[in-house]
Amino acid sequence: MAFRLYWLLLAVFLASCSGGSDSGKSDSTASSGTFTTPAPKPVQPVPGSAVFAYGFHDAVDRLAVSETPSSKAQTINLKGNVIPFTATAGHMIAYDWESAPPKPADLAGLDAQAAIFYTAYTRDDLPRETRPVTFVFNGGPGGASAVLDLDFLGPKKADPVSPELRLLDNPDTLLDKTDLVFVDPVGTGYSTAIRPHENADFWGVDSDAEVLRDFITRYVNLTGRQSSPKYIYGVSYGGLRAPIIGRRLIESGSRDYMAGPDGKPANILAGLILNSPMLDVKTDCSRSNFSCGGALPTYAMVAAYHGKPAGRQGLTAEDLTTADPASVAPKIARFLSDVRAFATTFNSLYRAVFPGVSQAASDRINWDAYLKAPNWSVSDAGQPNAEDFLNRLYTLTGIGKPYQKGDMPKDNPWIETPNLNSLQFLERFDPAQGKLFINDGRKFLPRQTIDPMLDRTDIYYDFIKTYQAGFMNYKPTSEYLGLNGRIIDNWNYLPDPRLPGAERRFATSLPDMAFALTLNPSLKVLIQHGYYDLNTVFHQTELNITRAGLAAKVPVKTYEGGHGILPGKTRSYEHVMQDLDAFYAQPQTNMIAALNAPLAGGDSHE
Repeated sequence: MAFRLYWLLLAVFLASCSGGSDSGKSDSTASSGTFTTPAPKPVQPVPGSAVFAYGFHDAVDRLAVSETPSSKAQTINLKGNVIPFTATAGHMIAYDWESAPPKPADLAGLDAQAAIFYTAYTRDDLPRETRPVTFVFNGGPGGASAVLDLDFLGPKKADPVSPELRLLDNPDTLLDKTDLVFVDPVGTGYSTAIRPHENADFWGVDSDAEVLRDFITRYVNLTGRQSSPKYIYGVSYGGLRAPIIGRRLIESGSRDYMAGPDGKPANILAGLILNSPMLDVKTDCSRSNFSCGGALPTYAMVAAYHGKPAGRQGLTAEDLTTADPASVAPKIARFLSDVRAFATTFNSLYRAVFPGVSQAASDRINWDAYLKAPNWSVSDAGQPNAEDFLNRLYTLTGIGKPYQKGDMPKDNPWIETPNLNSLQFLERFDPAQGKLFINDGRKFLPRQTIDPMLDRTDIYYDFIKTYQAGFMNYKPTSEYLGLNGRIIDNWNYLPDPRLPGAERRFATSLPDMAFALTLNPSLKVLIQHGYYDLNTVFHQTELNITRAGLAAKVPVKTYEGGHGILPGKTRSYEHVMQDLDAFYAQPQTNMIAALNAPLAGGDSHE
């Protein structure tokens, strides 16, 4: 069945007026099992409803959008407790609040920007005024949120051995900690612009964040969640998206919120969770002229996993595949401490000796001089000579060979391209086995296969339509666009010049994160990375957070996983859940202390 593609897609895309309440209920179905109930009633669209389209210039008329959601009562058994919750799917219109008077009573006078599709799971047994709610966004940009729902953060997972879409309770859901709202950005899922706007109007760092902030405002007002603690969870490109949304929410304050049903002050934003984030595109050496030193610890962990080369300072392939993770944790910590130190050396040499090295002779003058010098030092720092440096690169990465005097670029990839980026690394690591999967360097792909993360083909999720129809009685006309391949290469990274600090915000969210923490000093931020992720490498995030002066407030946690930190693909996933427990349960200072404490089975570097 088509839904079986889900298992591959989950690994790939971790890189869519008369209601809106998520409290409505209809007849319950069993919390697991195949869908054997009568055919669900489709959501009734308003007259003139159109099939949504997702191209650059596509949009729908305002009257073609129904905001009537579909909901169904469900249950989940978590840790021996049966928890009732409501599953809801539908659209809400994101209005341009900034161009309107505060707290407008008449929506007809507002600019309707986009119809945003969401899937929400809200517990029925806890008071909403104190119950957290987390808004979840995928990356890409161009990815819809569905693959972050089933078998990841949402309450259900698909049985991988069943020939039908059989649902099981997901023990790794966040529903015991927070209500969940999975959101599809414009041009993904079922989300689309409303005329006179076009989809491409929202394909940029700030326009995307603004319309999604406006969706959150709309959702909060319609569901009475003003006083609920609010969190934003972003994966991959979500590392840019979530901090910018957060900053805009904090800047707007309670200006656009209606009075809450409990009369309490609005809780604007409590925290951000960034899973495998891209925080600054300019520091991704696969995309720009920047040192790849931040990728070296990832290269080294991938080489260690594959046992290449042999004798890796006590860290073996068996340690990372079959040994007890708790017993291996000290080895990983020692190994990575050493590699991080070498990455600092690499970055220093990059700046002094080989920035922008190419085959052109003019670009190689300093690098060739370094290779020929018997003893080389940079600013009296005692940097290694060429032989030591190249041999260290070989030992850590398994690429190349031991250095010999007179070696030419054709003899050693590190001589040819000392600043080897992730795309070059995955191709050259072990050509006999294929090429490494960019999302998870533990896996190989056939050499002629297009890496799914680099494919720009539109992908529609039939299995999601099956799930939505059976689980929440939602049966739309449109196809669910899981990945919009047109968005990624046409994304506008230019910042809005009207925002303070625009000159420092090109293709980065670090200034927004810092500004959000200035506006709300108690804001909680947690970053989670996988060691084997060649897409967004963990050490570059560590360097970026330190460079931005945020290391004391923003812990970076690392795990034996790839891109997306997925259950079933991350060793000791219980440590991921323990860190999320600490994040949701404790105020900022206590949370940081808990996350910085040494943890068996993981690398505690911050």
